[in-house]
Amino acid sequence: MNNLSISLAQQDPPQVAGQPRASRSALIANARAWAIKAMAIAAKIQPPERNEECDVGCAVATHNLGEFAEMDGDLAEARRRYEEAKELAQAVGFPEGVANAAAALQRLGSKT
Repeated sequence: MNNLSISLAQQDPPQVAGQPRASRSALIANARAWAIKAMAIAAKIQPPERNEECDVGCAVATHNLGEFAEMDGDLAEARRRYEEAKELAQAVGFPEGVANAAAALQRLGSKT
């Protein structure tokens, strides 16, 4: 579901004759909804079914929520999500997630 969310956010669908074009904000809203669904399902999974892949997926979904907030211009929400993603990544031993969240926080710092 998280992969679906980021794919939606990156879409630029072609215009279809007779149909309204999907707005960027609508695509981001749909992406956000799928990331939230992914996190809600993961939150219900308990060990031994809950594994490293699930934990990493939650950190990535949280980071993606930060990206979606940033795309929408909600920098406070983006910062909160990136900080949460960094903490989650640190907790599960996901160094790439820590680095990505740190880079996003640094990028946000230049926007304020």
